[in-house]
Amino acid sequence: MVTNGHVPYPFGREVTGYQVAHLSDTLRKAKSAGAKALWGPQRAAGGNSAILKFPGGYICEVHD
Repeated sequence: MVTNGHVPYPFGREVTGYQVAHLSDTLRKAKSAGAKALWGPQRAAGGNSAILKFPGGYICEVHD
């Protein structure tokens, strides 16, 4: 999906997405490494999702 920036921050700014086994475990580990949750975690059809921002500005979506 291409958004051309027409969605509110942080949507459309993530570089990539990752499927993980357990979102809650991944969020805990990411936060301990300095990441911040910009959105979520939210329950979505088929699982949970969150958008994270890591030190240095890397933004990604993670879902289980």
